[in-house]
Amino acid sequence: MSEGSGRPAADLLAPFRAQEQSRPELVHPLVQDPVLCNLVVAWSTMSVAFAVPEGEPPAEESARWDWLWTGTRWDRDDLGNALRVSDKLKLGQLVERAKRFRLIYPDGRANDMALQYIRGAISRSLTKGGKR
Repeated sequence: MSEGSGRPAADLLAPFRAQEQSRPELVHPLVQDPVLCNLVVAWSTMSVAFAVPEGEPPAEESARWDWLWTGTRWDRDDLGNALRVSDKLKLGQLVERAKRFRLIYPDGRANDMALQYIRGAISRSLTKGGKR
């Protein structure tokens, strides 16, 4: 991890991670989108290279989020294969949607609440399946 701005990546990402508990509505897109759920899981398990971008981070939150993503490198083919999505445009739209709702982070981690939701959904599915 490079620290182009002179600040550690963890410090720059901490304010976004701290919002997870106060903004659970951002996880709502997962409720009816299994492909988006799969993207969150795949993102958290694949190799993502992250380096803090050069320069000072923007003051405005949305601009700072976009700035942080400029330091992220990942293999689109690997993610597309994991999701069984071969259309590059569709894959790009999925990633952008996950980024917009902050379900995935530029350092390769996933939103903790999103992972908690997915684990719960899997657990409920397994429990329901076992009662047949």
